[in-house]
Amino acid sequence: MAKKSSSKSRSKKSAKDGKKPFFKRIKNFFSNLFAELKRVVWPDKKKLKQNTATVLVIIIAAAAMIWVFDTLLNFILTSTGFYAPSSEITETVAPEKDGDGPGVTVLPTDPEPAGE
Repeated sequence: MAKKSSSKSRSKKSAKDGKKPFFKRIKNFFSNLFAELKRVVWPDKKKLKQNTATVLVIIIAAAAMIWVFDTLLNFILTSTGFYAPSSEITETVAPEKDGDGPGVTVLPTDPEPAGE
């Protein structure tokens, strides 16, 4: 029969042998990062300005399109009656100490007193 080796001892050995110390991995990461950054072809000033202008024009055009669609949709929904801003203001008054109930809803009425 084959000799069984414990899985714990194998996992400890493979984990310890395959990993480098933490600070060495950090140093390796940054050295690779700087090596990659040296290979990057950076745009010249003219190309950078051109690309920046293109991005800004696209952002402004997208914002204008969203504004137009929002205004149009608001107009359509308001004119068909699906959306109408409420002109009534409701106010909830706290219950009195005698415990009449959860509160009273008061709707605004005419500004003139009812007795006059």
